[in-house]
Amino acid sequence: MIELICFDMAGTTVDDHGLVLAAFRRTIEELEVTGDEATAAEAYVIETMGQSKIEVFTVLFDDRAERANDAFERHFLNAAKDLGVREVTGARGAVETLKGRGVGAALTTGFSPATREALIELLGWSDLFSMRVSPADAGRGRPTPDMVLLCSLRARVSAVQTVMVVGDTASDMQAGRRAGVGHCVGVLTGTDDQARLLASGADVVINSVAELPRYVALLER
Repeated sequence: MIELICFDMAGTTVDDHGLVLAAFRRTIEELEVTGDEATAAEAYVIETMGQSKIEVFTVLFDDRAERANDAFERHFLNAAKDLGVREVTGARGAVETLKGRGVGAALTTGFSPATREALIELLGWSDLFSMRVSPADAGRGRPTPDMVLLCSLRARVSAVQTVMVVGDTASDMQAGRRAGVGHCVGVLTGTDDQARLLASGADVVINSVAELPRYVALLER
């Protein structure tokens, strides 16, 4: 039986129109990073999608990490407000259906709590996910298991094997596996393709989160 599902945000439940990568590009421009260094930095950001942004920036920019993170979140939120941010089609309906069956729902993200909450407000999701966790809440970000384990503790699940992780990146799948969850589900609405998701620990890959209620129903037959 599935007691709790930990949903990723950008690329899984939220369609960000590519705003994450666009915000990063504006950030490296602000930091005056150019040429090969900029190319390598962008490649690393793509490779590590889903991980804590401040941790990624620490690897890339060392003592400029805080400045980079502040710039990134400013650029991301400004773009989200100007261009709009929306759910992945069917995300809210899927979560509501699962909650109606008694399954708990948590939202995990690599964004800071402030950015996460601003997005929640833009989406009108304050009623949808009462449990929302960022790396700053849990200690470390993906691919460590911290956020998943914190959600499991807060939800008071009977066993971590009753938890499911749903995400669009290798980091999501790795975090779920390291936490020891019962099921890791990859979705194809974000960064990584089916092959990478499966290689990183996904039990199954579905087209989008909208298909999740049907998959969970099949598991529980």
